[in-house]
Amino acid sequence: MKSVCLAILNYNGKKHLEQLLPTARAAAKKFSGTCAVVVLDNDSTDDDVAWIEREFSSVQVIVAPKNDFLFSYNWLAQKKAEDILVLLNNDLKVDHDFLAPLVRHFESPDVFSVSARSYDWNGAEVTSGPARLKFNNGFYSWKFDTQHQKTCYTLFTSGGFMAVDRNKFVELGGFNRLFAPAYCEDVDLCFRAWRRGWRCIYEPRSIVWHRRQATWSRNSIDSLSSLELRNLLLMQWSSFPMHKGRWVRLQSLVKLFLGSLFSGNRVWIKTYPATFLYWLAVRRHYLWMKVRDRELRQILSQIENGNAKGYVLEDFNLESCTRS
Repeated sequence: MKSVCLAILNYNGKKHLEQLLPTARAAAKKFSGTCAVVVLDNDSTDDDVAWIEREFSSVQVIVAPKNDFLFSYNWLAQKKAEDILVLLNNDLKVDHDFLAPLVRHFESPDVFSVSARSYDWNGAEVTSGPARLKFNNGFYSWKFDTQHQKTCYTLFTSGGFMAVDRNKFVELGGFNRLFAPAYCEDVDLCFRAWRRGWRCIYEPRSIVWHRRQATWSRNSIDSLSSLELRNLLLMQWSSFPMHKGRWVRLQSLVKLFLGSLFSGNRVWIKTYPATFLYWLAVRRHYLWMKVRDRELRQILSQIENGNAKGYVLEDFNLESCTRS
């Protein structure tokens, strides 16, 4: 069985780790293979490291050279030797059996990543599912289909609760700094994996509970919609064919700008011009990311055809991956 490192990203998050670490430790204990629990601390300024070492002595703490957001995972992947990295935000708690359903898929050599099913913190609402790429009104979009809760292929796996093949992650260069500090970096990573012929899978039998946006400060939450739009635009321009629907896209932009102006929510007016100017300045460094129509159609066809046939692993005994 492949070795596993459960890596939790943390920055001044003791109040979250109080909920997550007991469940992560229980999940590692229940798992039948080798699973190390690691907190990747982004140079916290509180006493998080000392507290973890005191209260959770079986959990290894690795302090990143600096607070590099989730890009610290790129650094960690180079240092670790385990076959599989399970990447978790600290604002989670996990089911004690959540590891085995993720890890089982990596018995296939072309699997790159597997994502868990997430609920809101109270368990009342499913907040994740398989993701599909759509093209409407001149723009690409993607979101989770929360109504589809079967094991299947997905355009991308959520960066907050995903398992990756560590060697493949390193080979891809990890998360792309074009999308710093956050948003769309998981979409980009998995899309590049699909281009390599590697598969990304949604696995609803692996369950986590997520406090959405809990790791962002109250002041920064106001800027999240702008950051999300910025990186959505960068993903469009850097990776996907954009020569179709130019007139429709222009009409949509006019509507969005007018709506932003008259609603008082100026996110499009503030974000689009600044992002476009930034992209013009850096685009020459990211020409390698652009795909042609034919390649995009092939990737989307692989995802849809695989799901149409039904993605299953025959004769897999889930209990063989857990301890009683």
